[in-house]
Amino acid sequence: AKAKGAPGVKKDPITKSTTGAAAASPNDTAALDEILRKWSEAKVREAEAHKEVESCKTAVEAEMMKRGTETLTTENYEVSKRTQSRESVSKADLPADVWEQYAKSSTFTVLALKEHGGKKTAAKKAT
Repeated sequence: AKAKGAPGVKKDPITKSTTGAAAASPNDTAALDEILRKWSEAKVREAEAHKEVESCKTAVEAEMMKRGTETLTTENYEVSKRTQSRESVSKADLPADVWEQYAKSSTFTVLALKEHGGKKTAAKKAT
């Protein structure tokens, strides 16, 4: 899960991309397309990295189970396993007046990127 920004915190408008290229003007579709291509490729790399992270976590948990411990320590790293819980309630489970009184709401911006025309990036073709 991704961290959500603090309420009322707004990001500054982008004037330069993280790669140093100037941000696209509204009428410069070629520059915008380049930024979106970079974003799309970065999303593929992020997904690949997530798979690797999950694989490593699975291997570490298996080792913890094998050793019968919840902490592993090496010369360079320490991993500890703990249980975390969260309590929640469904809107359908509460009377409307209780929901209205106690419901907490947060608003955040979501950007969704998808490729048009079914074109595969080089990174996607490799997988």
